[in-house]
Amino acid sequence: MTPGFSIKIVNNIVEIHCHMNTEANDNLCIKNDDLEIAIEGLVLNKKKLLTDFALSDFKTLILELYHHKKENFIKELDGEFRGYVWNKKDHKVVVFTNPTATQRVFYTKFGNKIWIDSSLIRLAEGLKSEKIKLHPNIKALYQLLCVGNILENECPIQDVYKISDGRCISIDIENQNISEHCYYSPFSENYYNKSFEKGLLDMHEIFGRSVEMEYEKDLELQKKSLALLSGGLDSRVGMMYALQKGFDIENILCFSQSRYWDHKISEQIAKDYRLHYEFIPLDGGEFLNKIDQLTKISEGCGLYTGGVHVQYALDKLKYENFGVFHSGQIGDGILGGFNSEPHRKKPSFFKIIFNDAFLPKVEADLKNIMGKYETEEAFLLKNIAYNRTVLGAQVQQQKAYQTSPFMSKEMLNFSFSLKEDWKYKHRFYLEWIKTYCPEATEYRWERTLLKPDAAWKTKIGDQFLKPIFKKINEKILNSPQKSSMYPYAYYFEKSEILQSYYQNYFSENLWRLENYPELKTEMEVLFSSENFFHKCQAVNVLAIFKLYFQP
Repeated sequence: MTPGFSIKIVNNIVEIHCHMNTEANDNLCIKNDDLEIAIEGLVLNKKKLLTDFALSDFKTLILELYHHKKENFIKELDGEFRGYVWNKKDHKVVVFTNPTATQRVFYTKFGNKIWIDSSLIRLAEGLKSEKIKLHPNIKALYQLLCVGNILENECPIQDVYKISDGRCISIDIENQNISEHCYYSPFSENYYNKSFEKGLLDMHEIFGRSVEMEYEKDLELQKKSLALLSGGLDSRVGMMYALQKGFDIENILCFSQSRYWDHKISEQIAKDYRLHYEFIPLDGGEFLNKIDQLTKISEGCGLYTGGVHVQYALDKLKYENFGVFHSGQIGDGILGGFNSEPHRKKPSFFKIIFNDAFLPKVEADLKNIMGKYETEEAFLLKNIAYNRTVLGAQVQQQKAYQTSPFMSKEMLNFSFSLKEDWKYKHRFYLEWIKTYCPEATEYRWERTLLKPDAAWKTKIGDQFLKPIFKKINEKILNSPQKSSMYPYAYYFEKSEILQSYYQNYFSENLWRLENYPELKTEMEVLFSSENFFHKCQAVNVLAIFKLYFQP
């Protein structure tokens, strides 16, 4: 049974099924005559909350918080969690996800019935069992094709929605009204008003607290620590801060094409720090046939290619008995990657378009969505970080939750208070690690192939060194596999088995689009492309129809 919970509300009757193991992580389910509260996941600040309220029991803490704050108690939590509150006296159900929406919850209303579920697949099956015919959300599928993921709170199923980051839905049981409320946002109209140097110090302290909160969770769970490490900066800085704080890291995990920079850099770091290093080579790309498996995990909300290599690494992982996957997820984005210019600006197509051939299909809707945001950072945080990047974390969650110190509320609040010209081209980020984590600058940065100890190196590396390295490998040495962490196109080109698998998958499932002739023709054209990722997009649409819809 897929973990989580299912809620159905019909004729003032609430039916709830909890599928979670209440003995695992911070899962709990409180039931009495007046109230039912469930939380699933990891509350990273649980220990601090218990200390602040002078309590030792998590259930007691939640009841105390609810007594004083009602559903606003959610504002006190940080981490990887989702849940619900059923107030039987007030005839109200509140369902919530975490501040970053990595823990998905879906909902819909058909007639006088409301369904809410932490699994879109389970929700779809519930609808089918009631003889409700599911229809594809064609607009969302074109978003998937153009952008690489479905935007905002849309889903591949028409009239089904996802609870967005830092939000909850409230259902009035008697009149069946559904309303959405924001309980957390990292964005403020006020800029950080202290000096650049004080900002570096504040970042050092805030990031340190976020790292401590994560690694102390391993100790609380009585588990060992495992840190993901690549050739980038985000995971490196998180790991090195943990070592600065005196935490033991029992295992370093890297998965990449063998001898690509991610492998070479992370291996050297682990060797220098005498850390146990587990490397999982992605060579050959045999995992690219896991189309259906990854579509089930993404639930059709993002392209399966974004997590298929992570699934392979998870299958091969030997290390056990660890608490969480410690990552550096979205650090690059919130500290400059989401800033196309050195000032506050409205969203544009910067960083969001994956296949511009489908832009005419979504352009008007995309512009309408972007028009609702004041800054490109806010738009990209939701629609790249939370709607696309987190697929890898959702794959890993089959074994353990993934965390990142860049995704704590305190870090998000601080990062988005910084002036855009500070963050532009990662100036603040690089100066921060140079000042407070100089050991991170002693190794090359995969992005630039230079040590990240001076801002000018970023420009030289981005514009000259990395492109030259890529061209030498692809055009002169004829070894394109050495130009990427996971060179999917190369794997596909070299494997007749994969080519045959994809052709058969496409041929055997194309009939599923018979009722959508325009989409069917477009997918035939897309699959005939020489571009491997275009083939993947076409296959992904077929996989979604296979998962949810029958002609």
